[in-house]
Parts: sequence; C-alpha cells; structure tokens
Amino acid sequence: MLLFRYLILALNILSIYCYNENGFIVYCPCMGRFGNQADNFLGALAFSKGLNRTLVLPPWVEYRFGEPKSIQVPFDTYFKVETLSTYHNVITMEKFMKEMAPVIWPVTKRISFCYTQRMGEQENSCNAKSGNPFGPFWDTFDIEFSYSEFYGPLNYDVHNKAMVEKWKQKYPPNHWPVLAFTGAPASFPVQKENVHLQKYLSWSDDISNKSRQFIKKNMGGGGFLGLHLRNGQDWVKACQHVHDSTMLFAAPQCVGYKNERGPLTISMCLPQPDDIIK
Repeated sequence: MLLFRYLILALNILSIYCYNENGFIVYCPCMGRFGNQADNFLGALAFSKGLNRTLVLPPWVEYRFGEPKSIQVPFDTYFKVETLSTYHNVITMEKFMKEMAPVIWPVTKRISFCYTQRMGEQENSCNAKSGNPFGPFWDTFDIEFSYSEFYGPLNYDVHNKAMVEKWKQKYPPNHWPVLAFTGAPASFPVQKENVHLQKYLSWSDDISNKSRQFIKKNMGGGGFLGLHLRNGQDWVKACQHVHDSTMLFAAPQCVGYKNERGPLTISMCLPQPDDIIK
C-alpha cells in the first residue's frame, strides 16, 4: 500500500514537471459576452501555441439577469477539451488551480500581467481585480495578486517570429512559469491568421444533444436560418460609427479584412425588419 502511494505521488510530480517545463498562460476573458470571448479565445490559443506554453482554459464569463456579479461557467460545459488538445497543450482552469497551481504558482508569486497600468484603487498597477467581471472572475479561484508586470511594448502577434523571441527572452518559463493576463492575450477582432482555429472547438456532448433535440422539436428537423440580432440604444449608437471604422466589431466576417467583399453599411449593423425578412 505504501509503495502504491509513493508511485501515485511520483506520477503526479512527473505530470506537473511535464506540464511545467514550458510554462502556462492564464487569462481573464473579461471583454464582452460569449461572442467576444470566443473571438478572443482563438487569439489566446494561437498566442499560447506560439510561445509553446500550456493554455489554461478559462471559464466563460456570463451575466445573468438578477445576478449582481458575473457567473463563471467551466470551459468544458460548452466545448470538448480533448479536441483542443489535438492542436496544443491545454488544461481547464479548475484542474490547473487544484493540481498545478499549489506547486508552481504559490500565492506569494502570483503576478498580474497588463500592457500598461489600469485605472483602479492602486497606482502603478494592473488592478487586475478592479470591477466586474475582473474581481468575480479571479475570486472564483481565490486568486490574489502580489504585484503587477507591464509587458508593453510587446504585442500578441505570434506570426511575427521576432515578437515571439522577444516574449521568450523577456519571460522564460523557468523564471516566469505562469503568465497571468488581466485580459485575453489576443487582438480584437481575431487576426485573419487565427480564424481557422475555430475548427478545434467542438461542442460538448451535452450541448450537441440539447441542440439536436431543440431542432427536432421546434424546427421539424429541416433546414433553418439563425440570426443574431443586436438591439438597444447602445447598439444604435455603436452602429453610427460604421463609416469611420471598417473593422467595427466582427465586421471582417461580412466584408473581409480589407473590405474585399464591399463596404460596411449601416444596414449590416442595424438591419430594418424588411431587410431581415428579405
């Protein structure tokens, strides 16, 4: 029995060492709702691949009616971890905090990363937990930060090999085992070079089954068209900028990254009922 326990301990240590060798990337998906978070995720996945660090899969941040703070939903509630693993090393945040963090990320060495200082209670700080969802996100895992690290002028374009080398030289994994970003280490909208990574996102069995049942019950099992329509005064105001910002939100999905499919129009951003029906 004693030998068995030592064997289990040795295997756990070996597992941590294998994960730890190249370091980890942790981040708060704190921009927008699901669509923006998923967009950012593709960039974060590419970033972790470029730096050859294990990506800690953050929970999805949700804002539910009547709740004063954001709700953190485990990543694998919606997507399969094993499919992502075929592209790059990943681990859920729940597993990372339980099995890895106590060893490689002690509470006294938890550093928040940001490009430059953020507004908040402390000066010269990332203020990583200031506001919602920032505070509730890190509080979900009882994470407190000891101090801040400003990584500017580095950026997230890992398709620039020189930039990758700068990250690796400044933050080698043996001295910086965990890079914990205040927000997603990704550009918005997603870089064109990273769009294809969506193929590694496979819906969980639970979501797939629920969607099939819904389609069978409500759509007669046939084809249908789903539209995501935004509304509200804030959205109306945002759409007034379509002529000044050709890359507004996820506009490249419609017009391309260089407007090769035509100009961005107000009707694309805020369609009228007649346009929707047509």
